[in-house]
Amino acid sequence: MKLERLQIQQFRNLQNVSLVPAAGLNVIYGVNGSGKSSLLEAIHYLG
Repeated sequence: MKLERLQIQQFRNLQNVSLVPAAGLNVIYGVNGSGKSSLLEAIHYLG
């Protein structure tokens, strides 16, 4: 699956997130509780 754009509204601890991934490899990082796992779970629900 190729993501061209992702918009999330009110999913777990993510309120309004808009993401346009770059071509190639994208890295998700941040402090604990910042929503990294929530973002991956939202992508998982897509397919």
